[in-house]
Amino acid sequence: MRIFPWLLVILLATAAWAQPDVRLRVTREEYAAIRIAIADSTRGLQPSLENMHGNFLNHFNWALEVTGYLEIVTMNDEDKPQAIIILHASAGAASIAYEIRLVDHPSKATIFKRRYVCATETVRSTAYVAADDVIFALTGRYGIASSQIAFVAGKKPNSHLYVINLDGSGLRRLTSLPGIVMSPAWSPSGTKLAYVSYEKGKPDLYVVDLRTLSTTRFLAFDGLNATPAWSPDGKSLAVTLSKDGNPEIYVISIDGKSMRRVTFYSGIDCSPTWAPNGLEIAFTSDRTGSPQIFITDLDGISVRRITHQGSYNTSPAWSPEGDLIAYVSRIDGRFQICTVDPFGINVNVLTEIGNNEDPAWSPDGMHIAFSSTIGGKTGIYIMKKDGSFKRLIVEGFESARNPSWTRTTGLTASQREGS
Repeated sequence: MRIFPWLLVILLATAAWAQPDVRLRVTREEYAAIRIAIADSTRGLQPSLENMHGNFLNHFNWALEVTGYLEIVTMNDEDKPQAIIILHASAGAASIAYEIRLVDHPSKATIFKRRYVCATETVRSTAYVAADDVIFALTGRYGIASSQIAFVAGKKPNSHLYVINLDGSGLRRLTSLPGIVMSPAWSPSGTKLAYVSYEKGKPDLYVVDLRTLSTTRFLAFDGLNATPAWSPDGKSLAVTLSKDGNPEIYVISIDGKSMRRVTFYSGIDCSPTWAPNGLEIAFTSDRTGSPQIFITDLDGISVRRITHQGSYNTSPAWSPEGDLIAYVSRIDGRFQICTVDPFGINVNVLTEIGNNEDPAWSPDGMHIAFSSTIGGKTGIYIMKKDGSFKRLIVEGFESARNPSWTRTTGLTASQREGS
């Protein structure tokens, strides 16, 4: 049985498709942030609650700004706010109740009014929930402050899988055994992570339950067991397997009772990503002589190529809204993050500096996480889907890479009142 080297399948090594690079035009549509002001009318909190209130405000402001949707201004700024958040806090015995009113400016019409109650241990989560409500009222989308990112860090011969909150808190290392770890993928529920590990000396697929931290060796066929991608309903995984001689895409039910081969080609098919409707899969293939992005139905009958610019395109990631596919393209000798629609139209290059890889969509479908060498070392960045508002999120790790993004169910307000 012919087994392709691991890096050949995941990275589709440059040497295998050495063709001239094509320069792509950088196109970008930047969205103007909504200007908001915060009016804090809180007065006379007892000293023991003053620190809690300050922490709430810090978390609340960060959660509003990290999306890139909103710009916090003052009433005295030359560009007046478009909306005002009127915040009032009242003290309980060991808690604070917040009344938050969102007002349109200058009409003064109330957009929404809601009450939140938090204790010391729920200040951050309550602030994030309140900020999410404000963002939703203004944009129709929830924020990303309560989300989590899984990533891999470390170099050969050992690397490990980590999970961290978007604000940098709550870091957890999920693997401890020696070996290379790759390709984490969140389940739709946010309770499980599939990933690839060499802990047995070859690439096998594992699933860890974040609630119990129990780990299951899910696939261990001969050859490659690689690049897991959960179906939108959470009942199946699309994976790359080479058990039949060359890397192909398969769909396997989580209970292990059914397996379907999706691609049929003598070369390399790998890196599947699901359409949000669960009816199609985008993947990387060398069937045209160089790595390109294709889309197939689940029967493998209707296959179409969607990348036509550049000789090296890989690592597709389908957006939660279904309108875009992010991918990696080699441009002028470096790897850059691009997007294209499912019909192969409207290619946008989102990054320009350094090497940028591993695109992963945010739960709201408006942001992309990616690994980058922008700062000279590999870290995890996020940006809006038009390429603007880039921010370093994960740093201080050796070769942090392979981000996977999910909303967490663990950060919730202790009490939310009103409507």
